Amino acid sequence: MALKSTIADNHLSSLAKKGRYGDTEILRFSGGERAHGNIKEKALINMYGQQGEQMVKAAGSGSTNPSTGLQEYFDPFTIATLGLGVYAAWRGGKTASSQARYESQASAEGLRSLEGASEQLETAVGTRRLAAEQDYSMGVDQLSAETGIAKEDLTKQTEETIQKSGLATSGSIEEERSGMWKRIQSAFGRGKSNLMADLGKKMGDIEGWYEGEKARIKSERAKFERMGKLAQEQEDAWYLGKNLFG
Repeated sequence: MALKSTIADNHLSSLAKKGRYGDTEILRFSGGERAHGNIKEKALINMYGQQGEQMVKAAGSGSTNPSTGLQEYFDPFTIATLGLGVYAAWRGGKTASSQARYESQASAEGLRSLEGASEQLETAVGTRRLAAEQDYSMGVDQLSAETGIAKEDLTKQTEETIQKSGLATSGSIEEERSGMWKRIQSAFGRGKSNLMADLGKKMGDIEGWYEGEKARIKSERAKFERMGKLAQEQEDAWYLGKNLFG
């Protein structure tokens, strides 16, 4: 008899563990019915008998436990409160994910626009360099006519100056070009002819502007890349209800 009682108790204990929303007990009703409930409901039945049973059934949820098939009488307010919490968490996560998706798209669009800006910058700096060189060439023509010095000799002077400055070998080091042109400007500012000084100033200004724009684009690209990475991480992040509600 004791063995049967122990088996029955173990069975009820196993069922009780499958209760939901605070149901930790198995309630026994006078008609032989068993149901999931909590400690307060069990005490209510023990204290008031059938009247307590009626109170539990009237106030409880009356739903069916999906794991055991038994009725359950948890307080509906408990699950309603839990449901609101789940919804609020899902809504917050959904909003954050949507914002992250927008930021990811904005980052990609920003990077695409920078590619166009880089191309336009190369075109613009090429145009400015050509204009400065043409101005210098016209100046050489005029100086040659005024002094009788052969244009070839004046042009050779320019080439030698550029060669000495190291500019001709620094084409891949854009950061140094503005400084070299400024040195040329300084070296010829005191000479009889200020053609080289003018050329140095114009080209120095052009290269300085070019270097500044390249640095700005580089900084903007890094910012958009960081923005895109963080947005992707946020968009991929799990949040409560993500796979349940979509």
